[in-house]
Amino acid sequence: MKVSNPLTIIAIFAGVAETLATVALVQLPLEIQSIFVYFVMTFPATIVLLFFFVLYFKNTVLYAPSDFDDQSHYLEANNLKEKVNNKLELIFKDINERGSKLSKEELNQAKSSLAKTITRETMPPSMLTILNHLTKKPSNLYDLSITLGVTRERVRQLLIHLEQNGLVEQVKDAHGAGVLWKAST
Repeated sequence: MKVSNPLTIIAIFAGVAETLATVALVQLPLEIQSIFVYFVMTFPATIVLLFFFVLYFKNTVLYAPSDFDDQSHYLEANNLKEKVNNKLELIFKDINERGSKLSKEELNQAKSSLAKTITRETMPPSMLTILNHLTKKPSNLYDLSITLGVTRERVRQLLIHLEQNGLVEQVKDAHGAGVLWKAST
């Protein structure tokens, strides 16, 4: 069983902690039991308050890229592309101020390359498998569906997402009989 939801993890932790504390309570001397009871009562309340504090002020840290159907939603939720673009602007501005001049085209090319890298690093495993397969050799929908063990429709959906992010492109096969997909350069 895979548990990835933070609330579930916190609930399991609090439940185990409370169970163990109850077992330990019986074995403590009477003079310490009253202090320990207060600790056992306040500990889960503190954990829950901290969780809701994080949930309210920094809720995006509670979700992994795999929790989203589309990794671009993860990137949007965390404003990663904008943060990276802003950081790149500062880095390239600093480089230009030191005397090495970069053209606007070189700056845009670096941003595009970095955006593709971020997209690649946060994509679901099935998309990454397709991309790795297409990096080795261009393939059609049928070959990809066999490789992944999923339907051609699902492969088509994944390829469309990859194409929208500029990571794959369609090409005609050498015989002109159909369409192949290949990784973009």
